[in-house]
Amino acid sequence: MSKRERVREIVAGVLSQAGDVEPFADGDSLVVSGRMASLDVVNVLLALEAAFGFAVSADDFDVFKLDTVDSIVELLG
Repeated sequence: MSKRERVREIVAGVLSQAGDVEPFADGDSLVVSGRMASLDVVNVLLALEAAFGFAVSADDFDVFKLDTVDSIVELLG
C-alpha cells in the first residue's frame, strides 16, 4: 500500500467514525470545510504517528497542513 493510499484509509476511517461516509478527493478540504472537527484532526494525527512514526510538536502544529490528503502526504514527505 502506498503512503497516499494509507493516508486516505486513515482519513476515511476517521470520517467514518464521525458518521461521514461521503466520498472525497485528495485535494478536498476536510478541516476548513467542517468535515473534520478538531477531535478528528487529533485522531488523524494519532493514526499517522502509529502508521508512519510521524510526530508533530505543539509548536509545529498547523491544522491547514492536515486539511487535505494532498497536504498530509506532502507533510509526511
